[in-house]
Amino acid sequence: MTTGQIDNRKTARIPHNLFMLNLALVHLLMTPGIIALDVGLKAILIPLAISLVIMLISWKISNSTTVISDELVHQHWLLALKRYRILLIAYTITAALILLGHLLALSSPDQNMQELLDTVFLRIAIMPVLIAVMVCFFLETSALGLAGKGELPENSKRSIPS
Repeated sequence: MTTGQIDNRKTARIPHNLFMLNLALVHLLMTPGIIALDVGLKAILIPLAISLVIMLISWKISNSTTVISDELVHQHWLLALKRYRILLIAYTITAALILLGHLLALSSPDQNMQELLDTVFLRIAIMPVLIAVMVCFFLETSALGLAGKGELPENSKRSIPS
């Protein structure tokens, strides 16, 4: 195995490491912390914004000519981008549930009931994101293994020679 192949394998792990960092810091540490501190619904937008910035950075890097020139690295960036779609779908479901809860809360004349409904739906609404985070942790762990072995993702149907 040449030094270039080892470097490509390390470079192919970068998108998955970035994804895992996003999952660990933003979703598993920051979001529950914000909810536990009870700083409000608007504060949940902070982890969402940070996560979306990381996704945008990943998308920009995946389109760079340096990444596209190496098939192994490029395919692993594309795989990470596909996995981000899972999170984006979960964000959409969560936003819909929060909106539903807020609309139901607005229909209640009692202020205490409004706060209760908002809180209950917020707690329920984060479940799709938490489930997606767990699924993505599993998928990205396997993708890190593939990148370390120098293998392309399954949809590519090729592997890099050793």
